Amino acid sequence: MASPTTYQNFAKVLSSYHDQYAEAGPSNTSSLDSPIQYEAVLDEEGGLIKSLMGALEEGIKSKSPTSSLDIDGEDQITMEEYEALLSEHRTWQLLRAVYENKIHRSDPNFESGSSKQQILDNPYASPEDVMQTMVNEDSELSLWATLVDHLQTRPFLSNPPPLEARHGYLPSTLRRAKTTRPTPAIGAAPPTPPSLDPDFTLRDPHGPGLAGEDQTYQTPLLETLWDLIRHGELDQAIKVCEQGGEPWRGASLMGGRRWNMGGMTQDSIGISPLEGNRRRALWKKSCRAIAKNPTLSPAERQLYAALISDLPTLLPSCETWEDHLWAHVQHRIENRLEQRWHDLGGYWEEESDLLGRDDEDIEIAQGGLEEVFKSMQGVQRAGIANAMSDPYHVAQRMIILGRTDALFNQFADQLLKLEASVSPELIGPLVRFFAHLVLTLRTLGQSVPVPAANAILQAYLTILEREGNDNLVAMYAACLREGSGEESYARFLRDMDPNATKQQRMEALSRAKTHNLDVATIAKETVRMILSEAFDDIPSLSSTEPDIVSLSVGLSERDVHLIRSIEWLTMTPETLGEALIKANDIARYFLALGQANAAQSLIQSLPSSLIDILNPQEEDSENNIVEYKSYLKLFGIFRSYENVSDLELRRPKDTSTKLEKHNYNKALLASIENVWNKTIELLVPDYSSEEEEEEGWLRFKVSRKFENGSKRKLELSRIRKLFIPDLIFQLDQLLINKSEFFNELLDKALKLIIIVAKEDNHLYEEFLSNSDSAGKLTLYLEKVKEIGILAIKNGKGDLFGMKS
Repeated sequence: MASPTTYQNFAKVLSSYHDQYAEAGPSNTSSLDSPIQYEAVLDEEGGLIKSLMGALEEGIKSKSPTSSLDIDGEDQITMEEYEALLSEHRTWQLLRAVYENKIHRSDPNFESGSSKQQILDNPYASPEDVMQTMVNEDSELSLWATLVDHLQTRPFLSNPPPLEARHGYLPSTLRRAKTTRPTPAIGAAPPTPPSLDPDFTLRDPHGPGLAGEDQTYQTPLLETLWDLIRHGELDQAIKVCEQGGEPWRGASLMGGRRWNMGGMTQDSIGISPLEGNRRRALWKKSCRAIAKNPTLSPAERQLYAALISDLPTLLPSCETWEDHLWAHVQHRIENRLEQRWHDLGGYWEEESDLLGRDDEDIEIAQGGLEEVFKSMQGVQRAGIANAMSDPYHVAQRMIILGRTDALFNQFADQLLKLEASVSPELIGPLVRFFAHLVLTLRTLGQSVPVPAANAILQAYLTILEREGNDNLVAMYAACLREGSGEESYARFLRDMDPNATKQQRMEALSRAKTHNLDVATIAKETVRMILSEAFDDIPSLSSTEPDIVSLSVGLSERDVHLIRSIEWLTMTPETLGEALIKANDIARYFLALGQANAAQSLIQSLPSSLIDILNPQEEDSENNIVEYKSYLKLFGIFRSYENVSDLELRRPKDTSTKLEKHNYNKALLASIENVWNKTIELLVPDYSSEEEEEEGWLRFKVSRKFENGSKRKLELSRIRKLFIPDLIFQLDQLLINKSEFFNELLDKALKLIIIVAKEDNHLYEEFLSNSDSAGKLTLYLEKVKEIGILAIKNGKGDLFGMKS
């Protein structure tokens, strides 16, 4: 059994969470976008978004990326697909962080606090505590801090760069110093050993410097430390320094920790010790001096620039979109906090002022996140420039800026152009992401522009169909708004495999009910689409009457498609009335073209109990039931002829007994008389007991005010002119052929002539048509002449009721 796809896993996650957490209410039943408790969506450990990320992780781990275009097997994807999945995973991670901050702050019970009041109440409040209050009370700072936290987490499956483990301080340089140490002269004092403190290379730039291996090791060491600082892993960076024999460097990294005196307050004694750097401003000044020292290696300068967010030195080391964003946001956070810290004052700020300031600590980049992204637009590095137009990074930018409405509108506008701008294998996952972004935001109670959301969800339905996930279509179609759900699912049913069994169709339709869609509306819309598409290419009826197709002729694929379309309306009681109307429409179309075979197959496909179900309902103002019964009469005549043909095939042999021949003749005569009775019942209104047909077969009133009234009236008239003469000709021929065996049939043939000629029956009128003028009537008069001659030969002296 194939493993579930990401499409199936996403649907399973959404369905599971809504089943558990959806708010009560009939309108939300089984809907994937109904609001649920935001904690259930945003929980960092087991929320909905986290589970969607887990579904992605499962897909990512099960695939093997390859740079080759020749991919063999389902477990291999291109590197481009692999990176897109990782980008999607990262975007979900960002979405969770941003909306957790946004929704938490919008909670009426949220209390941000006041740093100003905090200093007034306690001038000795530690810098760390005050800084946290500053972040809480400033929504922009709070968002920036959230972004930094997110950007410092490592993307899925990423690790710090590998670094060879080394122990001891500059081991190669120490060995070199020992082996090259000069031997002292006899009686002389031993030479002073060379100084190998951390600054010895700076004091003597022209000296021997570090030994080869130590010099080579410095670059990956500093790059690893930069990466650890970049991802907020300060403790790990300090540990690497200690393991590499450079504890002094680890101490320099620790200087960024803000002073905290939690253990000195009455409420926190014993909870936390004094920690952090009381002289942080001087530390920043030192780091800035290192970052700007041109004699140091770029790796070392960039490391200390990262510690204090010195943009001019830091940005050259930022290789990715996230690196740049992190640097800019971190820079703004640092400078805003420092500025407000100085504005607030307090004991520790005054002490910091006395201990010394970082005179160059000014905000180089002004403005907020808008300005951050504008500055990033001008970066010429290929990786960053490409990322600015990458759809997932565009989505992240718009989520950060709070412009999801514009994001959805832009993506919806680009849907038709995706194939030209995005690789084919990336389109499905991209549309899946945006569709679930729509649903997730709705789940959080956020507004989403309906037209754009509908366009995106509609595109996702197409993806699901293309990927063979038909069982998921109804689930997502139910999330379309303003009636689009029913229309979209009807479109899916319309395009369903024409060879699908009725049971498969019923299961597909029942899935709509499971997801709170209006099944009756879907069934009607499905049939409307099928018939509209089928009849669009059909020309108006020709003036030339067609030949009547024999019932033994098979049906075309198109005829079967039309007939089976009515199945959708026979699956629920609410649409049986519509089934009758549409069946009549198609039957008229077939019969007007002479396709008796197709019309009969259609009527036979309807439930046998249809009339019994519909009769008790409201008045049949459009005579749909009358029309349906009229077709039943016609096909009843066809079956009566088949019975005669079946009997003729069982004619007794010459060696049969007289009793066998007598019984056969009796059965044959009864069968012929059945044909007579059914045909006359159709032709003569008085012969029928049904009052609604007193004007004749298919001559009931048709109001032009009803839909297709004029077209219906024209088709009914054409059917009468096509089939009534044919029925009369067939009956005449049967009576004449069998009159040599049953003399009484000749009397019926003579009686039929009188019936046709009677003015009240309007039958002779059907022999006249625009196409052949009086051609059929002429043929019928020839038939009347033939019957008359045959009657005279058989001694009938009272032709047509007249004495000879």
